[in-house]
Amino acid sequence: MAVKIFVDAGHGGTDPGAVGNGVIEQYVNLSVATQLAALLEAGGYEVKQYRTTTTENVLPGKSADLTNRARMANEWGADYFVSIHTNSSPNPAANGFEAYIYRLGNKAQPLAESIVKSFVSRLGSKDNGVHAANFAVLRQTRMPAVLLELGYLSNPTEALNLNSPAWQTAAAEAIYAGIYNYVKPY
Repeated sequence: MAVKIFVDAGHGGTDPGAVGNGVIEQYVNLSVATQLAALLEAGGYEVKQYRTTTTENVLPGKSADLTNRARMANEWGADYFVSIHTNSSPNPAANGFEAYIYRLGNKAQPLAESIVKSFVSRLGSKDNGVHAANFAVLRQTRMPAVLLELGYLSNPTEALNLNSPAWQTAAAEAIYAGIYNYVKPY
């Protein structure tokens, strides 16, 4: 039986996420998540996406939306949950790739570390490591869950990359390789 991976393109609909240097987070997230889902399916994984457009599955209120994402993954019986995001900071020099899990030392940490290693080596991003966070999609999911921050929209150089279709494809490929290196599809 194939490994089931729930792919979440962060934000969407009335919640655009971060905006920086003319780039809107929800669009970057959706592009990378959709390409990642296609790579996972082609690689033999079973995949479910939270959204495939900028408007679907968006409920009133951000917390309800986040709860709905976790609920859908739980009900589907996902083996892993991967949420795609982009970061922002008041400091325009902030940069790099990082992953979040609910608790350090849990079953999600090796997956997060594999993805960070793959992403940093393939895209040359600064390695900001794996951190614990009390994010709803990490806390409310019953499977190992990771939330990935691809880079900083507030950084002019990273915003150019994040907005580039070629870079988005490379990002999806790097995340896929990190997942594959940790868990094979069967």
